[in-house]
Amino acid sequence: MNTVRVWPCILLAGAAASAALAQDDPDLPPPLPSVTVAVNEDSGPVLGAGDLEAENVVYSTVVHVPGAAWLRLSLDGTTLSGDPGADGSRLRVTSLADGAVQVLNAEHLGFWSNTSAYFNGDAVAVEVLSREGESRLVIPSVIAGQPAFGERSICFGVDDRQLSTDPRAGRLMSVGCSAWLINDLNGGVLTAGHCGVSASSTMQFNVPLSLSNGTYVAPPPDHQYPLEIASSQGNGGGVGADWRYFGCNVNANTGWTARQAQGSAYTLAAAAPPVSGQTIRITGYGTVSAPVSLTWNGVQKTHTGPYTLLSGTTVRYQTDTTGGNSGSAVEIDGGNAIGIHTHAGCNSGGGSNQGTAIHFAALQNALNNPLGLCRSGRGAATGNLFAIGDAANNLGVLSTTTGVFDATTAVGRWWQGLAYDQENDAFLAVNTARELWTINPGSGAAALLGTVTGTTLTFTGLAFNPATRTLYGFTSTSGQLWTINLTTFAAASLSPASALRVAAMDWSPADGAILAIDDAATGSRLVRLSPATGGATVVGNLGAGIVDCNGLAVDPVTGDAFTINASNDQLLRVSRATGAATVIGPTLGAFGASYGMAFRAAATLPCTDIDFNNDMLMPDNADVEAFLAVFGGAPCPTASCDSIDFNGDGLFPDNEDIEDFVRVFGGGSC
Repeated sequence: MNTVRVWPCILLAGAAASAALAQDDPDLPPPLPSVTVAVNEDSGPVLGAGDLEAENVVYSTVVHVPGAAWLRLSLDGTTLSGDPGADGSRLRVTSLADGAVQVLNAEHLGFWSNTSAYFNGDAVAVEVLSREGESRLVIPSVIAGQPAFGERSICFGVDDRQLSTDPRAGRLMSVGCSAWLINDLNGGVLTAGHCGVSASSTMQFNVPLSLSNGTYVAPPPDHQYPLEIASSQGNGGGVGADWRYFGCNVNANTGWTARQAQGSAYTLAAAAPPVSGQTIRITGYGTVSAPVSLTWNGVQKTHTGPYTLLSGTTVRYQTDTTGGNSGSAVEIDGGNAIGIHTHAGCNSGGGSNQGTAIHFAALQNALNNPLGLCRSGRGAATGNLFAIGDAANNLGVLSTTTGVFDATTAVGRWWQGLAYDQENDAFLAVNTARELWTINPGSGAAALLGTVTGTTLTFTGLAFNPATRTLYGFTSTSGQLWTINLTTFAAASLSPASALRVAAMDWSPADGAILAIDDAATGSRLVRLSPATGGATVVGNLGAGIVDCNGLAVDPVTGDAFTINASNDQLLRVSRATGAATVIGPTLGAFGASYGMAFRAAATLPCTDIDFNNDMLMPDNADVEAFLAVFGGAPCPTASCDSIDFNGDGLFPDNEDIEDFVRVFGGGSC
């Protein structure tokens, strides 16, 4: 293991110039107390250990900045081999002060803008974990923390704030502000526009007390979330026009969204102002100074005071704040949030602090027209094509006409594959931890069945044959097809290792086989997998520019296949005959390295509906004629025909469906 020790004499000043800016407005965020330190660590190319079933440390180093309160690594230039949605290489960063750990794959590095979380202490160990392929660790520099203090905007001269633990409020590191979760679809965040967030900004929850000298202490990486800059909208437009709305990516360690992990969010008030004198509560991460304990510096505190005035879109209140409170929710105590705290105004004689009212038109427009992951799942769709595992862990419906994604609810984390069990009207889903779940399509209620054994590799797709009730999984790292026992959850390999990199699959009744998408080096292509041997037959490429499709669903009635191109979030229809994909439309969602798709088949029982053409006249010869016509490939002669898998065995078209239909039509049993 290498040790990179950086002495204070080479610290690069970074905070001094901004210190004076905080004097312009007492409630602007204080400068982040830090300095930038050159590290220049470069591992050069390092190769994976070559053992697919075991992840190994192939490179390690320690970064040490003597005397630093906390560290955050720059990782620009770092490359990690393999598929981040499967078993690709990862970084493991560990604080040598408190043992806190963050694990990052290639996709997480993108979420974190090639930086790490904040780690307490002056030293971290950094390891490259790999199974195969070539990776490279590059650490150009590190940000090292120092104590911080800010200006006061205390009403009547006495700081009456108390420590609090509201799960809805977080600390925005790198900008020194407060922020809060709201109850929109995906747990978006509001803060002050002047806080100047960037792609490297990080939101922290469950923040511990600071050190005795006021130095900030970071929570474990499990409680830190990187901002998604594509979702950010806002403006530091001055008093009454100062706001920002954005979303955070999932936590790299836990896979949870901040909303899922915190379990709570603020509810926004309607436009009507509160009653004069009504109690206002502000909870945030303001700085402190004597006689308040410095351990309270930059940690969550709360205070209440009277509402005083609403003037246009400026709301005023006599509630204590200090620098670092900018961005806090202005909340009717015990009720809804009416604004965003942005500016000071209180003093020893009274006065009032100020914020931007929730009804500010530009803010309302942003809330109604979100971007990035804040928008994912806000489309309007009906039908039976489901997807799970967008950037907000949503389960929802995709429109086969427009492509848009309509989320039902956030469910679980780390989803890799989805299949449908018609007999139980439930989805089967697997995640990166090889946990197999059953999920109710209507409510999203999920129950853990068990953890799949037999391999340590990640299953990147599921397929379920309803006739034989066989569940299949694929491990793209080894290129193998497996069966998964639904009683013991033991996986058994059907095929030897191969070069296939299947990222999605589904059972195709019309083929009597598994359709799968292989993300080959030349582009994504459709293949058929034998359910007996796992042998692959190439159908054809999906098309130019389609390189990352991590979900596949086959309509058991029409035989149409659908996937999402993760590079641009478009829904595609894939030809079972040629593999060629046609664009249906944008999902308006955010689908990344892993997600799942499946059709929820019609819930009619097998061998019961002989009104095949749905003309409400039964039994009649028109039903027989329609059944035979559709069986032969002709379109339905009426507006809607039922499935030609009449006996519900998952194998169609076959002669048994005709025999069973004619038998039941004549009064016999299935």
